[in-house]
Amino acid sequence: MKRVAILIALSLTACATKREPVIRTVVQEVRVPVSVPCGPDIGPEPTYAASPEAIQSAPDIFRLTVLILAELQQRKARDEVKTAAIEACRSPRPG
Repeated sequence: MKRVAILIALSLTACATKREPVIRTVVQEVRVPVSVPCGPDIGPEPTYAASPEAIQSAPDIFRLTVLILAELQQRKARDEVKTAAIEACRSPRPG
């Protein structure tokens, strides 16, 4: 009976001892996508060939046609630059 009482007392004292918790600091890198405003620099608006002054000074219909066609090409090129800048903003960037 003494042995049983000693075993019970020892087992209770074993349960009563508390260990302090070990605090560990772990640094982790968490990548979170953040939206960034995209403001592409496409430069100032160019001076187009068919300005009102150029149209007024065109001597004949043929020169006027050349001016208008040149402006059309300039506007198409400018539109391509703008479209490329917008597409670059829309495409995902490598992280």
